[in-house]
Amino acid sequence: MELHRTELVRSNTGALVTTQILGIEPHEGHTRELVLGLKYGRKRMNARLLADIIVDSITWNDFNVDVVTWAPTTTSHQHERGMDHAELIARHVGVLLALPVKRLLRRINTVSQTGLDRDERLISPEFVARPLRHHRNVLIIDDVVTTGATFLAATAAIVEVGALSVVCVAPSRTI
Repeated sequence: MELHRTELVRSNTGALVTTQILGIEPHEGHTRELVLGLKYGRKRMNARLLADIIVDSITWNDFNVDVVTWAPTTTSHQHERGMDHAELIARHVGVLLALPVKRLLRRINTVSQTGLDRDERLISPEFVARPLRHHRNVLIIDDVVTTGATFLAATAAIVEVGALSVVCVAPSRTI
């Protein structure tokens, strides 16, 4: 695991919330094939293999997590692919870690990150979060981390509704 970045996100109360962003494997070779097979080849079993990469590569005692969610893809991609690939990975991660999996985020824009340059990626994703009740330490799953923009936008939405800490993990990284 080479990418491990810590960010501080300010909540609406002014508190600073620590966010960890982790990208596990380089987006090449076997890991890239697993991601592409899941996203474009409808190989749903790849979600479990990508979840295994996440769960097996992290020392979970180092993180306080009590709920798993995901960074949802655009509605058009969900319809095209017949699934939200990040959701499938997150559901497997939840099972493997024995944690509840909740749909906490909703994407409010329709811009896909695919094919955008770095500057466009940094302003593109937008999310709103459902209110947090009991679960305040959130694990957000996505398939690939490139600039971190999706994770930071998802984190901002989760922090706005009361998260105490956020860990963002993708099995694949391009940075």
